[in-house]
Amino acid sequence: MNVRSYTSLALGLVALVAVGACGSAEDTSDSSGPPPFGGPLPGAAGSSSVAVPPAAAPVDGTPEPAAPAPVNPTPAGNEGGPDVSGLQPSEPPPNAEGSGGQPPDDGTTPDPATPPVEPPPAEPPPAEPAARTQVFLLFGQSNMYGLPNPQAADLEVNPRVEVLTLEACGRHAANQWMPAQPPLHGCVGQPSGNVFGPGLGPGDYFARTIAAAFPEDTILLVPNAIPSVSIDVFQPGQQAYNSILARARMAQERGEISGIIFHQGESDCGSPQSRASWPGRVKTVVDRLRSDLDIGEAPFVAGELLYLFGCSGDMNPVINSLPNVITNAAVASANGNFGAVQGDNFNNLHFDLAAQREFGRRYGEAMIRLLQP
Repeated sequence: MNVRSYTSLALGLVALVAVGACGSAEDTSDSSGPPPFGGPLPGAAGSSSVAVPPAAAPVDGTPEPAAPAPVNPTPAGNEGGPDVSGLQPSEPPPNAEGSGGQPPDDGTTPDPATPPVEPPPAEPPPAEPAARTQVFLLFGQSNMYGLPNPQAADLEVNPRVEVLTLEACGRHAANQWMPAQPPLHGCVGQPSGNVFGPGLGPGDYFARTIAAAFPEDTILLVPNAIPSVSIDVFQPGQQAYNSILARARMAQERGEISGIIFHQGESDCGSPQSRASWPGRVKTVVDRLRSDLDIGEAPFVAGELLYLFGCSGDMNPVINSLPNVITNAAVASANGNFGAVQGDNFNNLHFDLAAQREFGRRYGEAMIRLLQP
C-alpha cells in the first residue's frame, strides 16, 4: 500500500473515532437554552441525522477511504432532509395532468378509451333515370292515317305527349307542336265526324303505351301517312320522303329519334310480283331514313293487314319477312278478334275503333322490346 492510501485510511479512522465519541458522550449541558449553550449536538442521540457506517473493505483486503462529509450542512428548520436551497423547483410540462394547462386546440377531439362502433354506411338510393325527349316517326297509308271516329276517352290529353301537326286548320298551323289527340294526321283534337277519317290510328295508343313505359320522358310524334298510296310514293327523292325527312329534322331539334312505326301494304298486295319486291322497297326507305337522319339502327315496327281483308292471307306472310331483311325490326300482329270499320266501302280494309286501340298497344309493346338493351 502506498503513502497516499495510508494517509487516507488514517484520516478516515480519526473521523470515525470523533463521531463515535460525540455520539456516546453523556449530555450534561443545560437544554433550556439555545445552541451552543443548550440542546443536543448534531449527530447525538435524538438527532434526526443518521451516522454513516464504514464502507465495506474490498475483496483484496485493502480498506477503502471513508466517504467525504456533505458539503452543505442541513440548514435549520430542515433537519433530516437534503439541502434544496440551491435547486430550482421543477415545473410540470404545460399539458401535464393536474397542471391546469389546456390541451392544444387543433380542432380534434381525443378518442375515448373504447371508440364507438360506427354503423355501416347506408346503401345509396338507386339513381333515377334522366328524363329524355323521344321522337317517333309514323308513316304509311290509310290504316296508319286511321278512319274510325274517336270517343271522349280517346281525346284525353297526356301533357308529355305531343304531335307535330301535318296540316293547317282552325286550331293550329302546319308543323306546329300540339298536345297529341286524334286525329294525328288531320286537325288535331277535332275529329272529322265522317266515316272516311281522319280518325284514330295506331299512333294514338302506341304513344300511350310508350309514355306509360317511360314515365319521365316526353314523347313526340311525327305523322306522315297518306291514304291509298304504294310504297313507291315514299322512296328517297319523292315528295313524301322529303316531307318525312324535313319534319323529322324539326323534331330532332327537340329530341332524339327513338323509332319508326309503319303500316302499308294494302296497295301493293294485288300481284305476286309486287308482293315479292315489296320487302326490298320498304328496306330502301328505312335504310335511307336511318342514314339521312343519322339515327343508326333505330327500331322499326311494321303492322299486319286486317285479317278480314281478302288479300291479307297473301300479304301478311310478306310483312312478317321484314325482320329478315331490315335490322332491328319487328312486326305488330293483327291476329285476333279485330273488326272492320262499317260503311267505308273498302271491303273490310280498315280497322275499327276497338281494333285500332289494341293494334296501337301492340305496336307500342313491340317497340319497347326493341328499345330494351
